[in-house]
Amino acid sequence: MRICFIGRVGPERLEEYRRAHAAVWPEMLEALRDTGWGDYRLYLSPDGLLVGTVETDNYAAAQQRMAATDVNSRWQAAMAEFFGASGRPDEQMTVLEEVFSLEDQLAALGLPTTRAAVPTPAGPNPRSDQ
Repeated sequence: MRICFIGRVGPERLEEYRRAHAAVWPEMLEALRDTGWGDYRLYLSPDGLLVGTVETDNYAAAQQRMAATDVNSRWQAAMAEFFGASGRPDEQMTVLEEVFSLEDQLAALGLPTTRAAVPTPAGPNPRSDQ
């Protein structure tokens, strides 16, 4: 299942937040992977809106396993200053309800869920030397 959640980073701290996430501790990366956080991504808007997505078999179980790691406690303590609220940032995210899935609706109609091959335009190859 894919989960989407939101949070808010203090607008005055966006660059620092970006830098922290450009170099996440290797131990943290391994813990996320090993506790069931697949294809985990974060997106940040100019006003501080943070949107995250993660694929996992069981989000609540993945959160519990991650919360039990020492590295997560240290990471959450380091990240707390970016969010301005008290408590751990990972416990303050709001999970969003999925309201549309292209693949689910296509499948329900018996239509293919993968894109058909797109033909390439006719004409000279722009990389050709002729």
